[in-house]
Amino acid sequence: MELKLEGGLQHQEYAVEAIRDVFKQVMIDQEAPHYSNPIIDIHSNMFLGNIYHIQHKSRQNVAQKYRAEQPVGTTLCLDIKMETGTGKTYVYTHAIFELHKRYGINKFIIAVPSIAIKAGTSTFLNETYVRAHFKNTLGYDAEINVNVLETVKKQKKGRKHFPTAVRNFVEGSRLNRNKIHVLVVNSALLTTGKMLTRNDYDVTVGEFDRPFDALRSTRSFVIIDEPHTFSRDQKAYKAIVGELAPQCIIRFGATFPMKTIGKGKRKTTVRDYEHLLYDLNAQRSFSSGLIKGVMKEHFEPTSNINEKVKILNIEGKKATFQHITQTTKSSHILSTGDSLSILSPELSGLTITGITKDLVLLSNGTEKHKHDEFDVDIYTSSYQESMLRLAIQRHFETERENFHREKGRIKTLALFFIDDILSFRGDDNGNNAWLRDLFDRLLEAQLKYELQKENSPEYEIYLRASLDNIAACRAGYFAQDNSDADEAVKKEVDDILNNKAELLSLSDKKGKPNTRRFLFSKWTLKEGWDNPNVFTIAKLRSSGSENSKLQEVGRGLRLPVDEYGNRVKDEAFYLNYIVDFTERDFADRLVMEINEDVQTGSLTHISLEDMRRVSALRGLDEMALFMELYQKKYVLDLDRKLDQTKVIDLFAEYPEFNNVTGKIKDRNKGAKDMVKIRKARYEELKELWAQLNRKYIVFYQKDIDQQIEAALPDILANEVFMHQTIQSSRQKVTASEGQAVALQQTGQQYILAGKEMHYNEFLKRACRQTSIPITMLHSAICEYAKTHPMDGYINESSLSAFIAKFNGWKIKNLQNLIKYRQANYSSKSTAFTNADGSLKEEVLQWTIGKNVLSAEPSDEYLYDKVVYDSPLEKDNIMNRVEHVIVYGKIPQKSICIPNITNDLYSPDFMYVVQRSNGQKELNIVIETKDVPNDEAKRAIEDAKINNAEKFFQQLKLDGYDVKFCRQLQNKQMANIISELLEEETSHSA
Repeated sequence: MELKLEGGLQHQEYAVEAIRDVFKQVMIDQEAPHYSNPIIDIHSNMFLGNIYHIQHKSRQNVAQKYRAEQPVGTTLCLDIKMETGTGKTYVYTHAIFELHKRYGINKFIIAVPSIAIKAGTSTFLNETYVRAHFKNTLGYDAEINVNVLETVKKQKKGRKHFPTAVRNFVEGSRLNRNKIHVLVVNSALLTTGKMLTRNDYDVTVGEFDRPFDALRSTRSFVIIDEPHTFSRDQKAYKAIVGELAPQCIIRFGATFPMKTIGKGKRKTTVRDYEHLLYDLNAQRSFSSGLIKGVMKEHFEPTSNINEKVKILNIEGKKATFQHITQTTKSSHILSTGDSLSILSPELSGLTITGITKDLVLLSNGTEKHKHDEFDVDIYTSSYQESMLRLAIQRHFETERENFHREKGRIKTLALFFIDDILSFRGDDNGNNAWLRDLFDRLLEAQLKYELQKENSPEYEIYLRASLDNIAACRAGYFAQDNSDADEAVKKEVDDILNNKAELLSLSDKKGKPNTRRFLFSKWTLKEGWDNPNVFTIAKLRSSGSENSKLQEVGRGLRLPVDEYGNRVKDEAFYLNYIVDFTERDFADRLVMEINEDVQTGSLTHISLEDMRRVSALRGLDEMALFMELYQKKYVLDLDRKLDQTKVIDLFAEYPEFNNVTGKIKDRNKGAKDMVKIRKARYEELKELWAQLNRKYIVFYQKDIDQQIEAALPDILANEVFMHQTIQSSRQKVTASEGQAVALQQTGQQYILAGKEMHYNEFLKRACRQTSIPITMLHSAICEYAKTHPMDGYINESSLSAFIAKFNGWKIKNLQNLIKYRQANYSSKSTAFTNADGSLKEEVLQWTIGKNVLSAEPSDEYLYDKVVYDSPLEKDNIMNRVEHVIVYGKIPQKSICIPNITNDLYSPDFMYVVQRSNGQKELNIVIETKDVPNDEAKRAIEDAKINNAEKFFQQLKLDGYDVKFCRQLQNKQMANIISELLEEETSHSA
């Protein structure tokens, strides 16, 4: 297959003509040294005049606000905005040829952000079909000589030679009018190492012994690809301006960096455009059919709770978990025995039962890998498994249609962004390539399903070739692969980065099916890399650029090419973009971004979603936040319409709303996440703290085996051996009447069966998590199987369901049978004290709460900061109560009260109060969590509270009296303490 470039496309020609016309009638000094560019008269008034006329042409689409006259400094800077997928690389290559033809400029440095983009750029410039296009189709006589600057490998002893790429670039002469010299460099080489700054080379270039000086002498034109990665305050941009000192910088990008203007309350951020000549924005690109539309799809969480958990790392016997909601992320390091309720109340009852080098074992019987994500639901299978499955299905829907086109078949590709190279490559230390294995299993199943359909003979052959060699269907590229010696890995990388024509071919050079079409990367293939035939992107990792939603989908927006290398236009193509639920609003935000330049460009009202997000961040009720904004006259009505004269003031006082300009910051980040303990206050509750940290064990009053055996038939019949379903939500982003719109589409429903397992393993894991004897459980399942089909139901989903159902029964029926007994051991250290009993200076902030209030706590408060989780907790901290000597929030996991839920329970607050007679202290422990709405969760919560009451009763029998109370949402601490004091007085009377 040979790719073909198409010339004469207006949306590309306008950009080239704009760059060319900037230099019209500007004096050019042809007497410059032969190794440098002609010297442009940077002070010529013609520049601003030319720029003015270009910007005012309607076809250039430059908004009035970006046409302001800007002075030309020592370096002329020109900006070309072209949306991802519209051919930026082609346009700046064309501009290079045109500037050389018109003005004799022949030294260009192309600066790119990454090695992957450098490889793609140099490959494009060297391609035979590219050279033929500019020579034969467009009629340029010159030829580009491409030099690629690479990291210098460690030299052996001997003479130190100037970097070859720099030498060749600098020595290229302008006297050879048929040669254009281009140097391609990634940003890291401009800022790290000594290759360009050292001056101790034994062999130099002319009079220059320092590479940067040699490059400066060429008076180059610098082309910056993806300018949002080269902001003015970054080292790479400073090196370009300061060290290379080019005569002209031309920036090409879909997204440009931001800059701050104004001071104080008037300070804001805007796009950093300088002499913007052309704006082919997203709205024009979509409306003109220059790029694919987008079909966004995500799965709703099975628990209807907008949360998920991700395992970031496993090291030793500890695992780092990340709790992700739609607006927040928080990380916690947990060990075996810890409860996942630390992450979310919805995970109450779920604990860690074991940690291996690459697995975390949970009390619901499931196993989770490093970098795995799972929904906050005790029944759930891997969230990524559902996303992989959906992506594979959408791929084959598109592939089947593209394969059977009458005008020319299209090779269909899919791209997966993942978290961890080990999950795809594995390693020699026993780390399994579990994600790759999962993908292979799902792909094999889908291929078998596709083969059952009615297929053309050619597609039948293609599918069977895929099934015969699953490994040949996929390839990965990761940064670490650049140093991998494995030939198979090198072939994968080469196919992705360099062999674009081969990757786009349906057959190889021998005429056999070329089935490689599923690509994996760790977000390495981002800005600058694209492939026109990517029709599905599955974003299995949560991170990615927040600079532009279009940057994230840009790897698949280009219009496709058919099997003959022709660009296919005048047809509607869509990119399947599969994300997780935290980006469920992607389509709406994408539409906002696309339409931004055709609207007013300012924030007109506050969305309901933003109200919810900011109220959660501030710990306020939504209505309370609305009333604040209304009273301060930021919003004018119930639709949350903004007073346009007060938007800047709104952003100054409530920066969380300014999510468009990227000014929003997490107030809990940046500072050291620690809270200091006030030593004097701790002394007041030292005795209470010591008593609360006494270790107790829980046991049952009598033998319960008979009760469990009698209950098992009903537990098994309670929806244990059945499949769950998960539903996706799909939106189509398309152009309508000159604007982008998001239309709801039919999603996909899957059965979540979970990973199948041997029956013996099922029994062992169920026994380990419930302590039910294997023989008893086996007997009950055999009896159940006599009347119910069991084929396909021995899997992780059924195991999780059984454990959950059993724990629910246990909580309901056995909680009144437990008792507490003091253990014969105690911890050497606590959350507040070291092993020697000395007081710690500070505690981790996240153990106290997620939110920080910029206020001074009362003198009686234990800590120096107001840190809290809920508005109720914030009120407790800020409201001083009469008779309270000291009070404080109890750090998470610090008071470990065992209970029937298989969880370790820790209350929220502790108070030391002066009794009404002034003689003795009253110790109070408070539980402030609100009762959950979900009945199952409420049962677990009630069980923990009931068990805690038994614990404190036992503590009293053991000689230490602590009052334990539950604080409901509308109950104030002052009332609770007053009632307890009155109760004490009446008892003493």
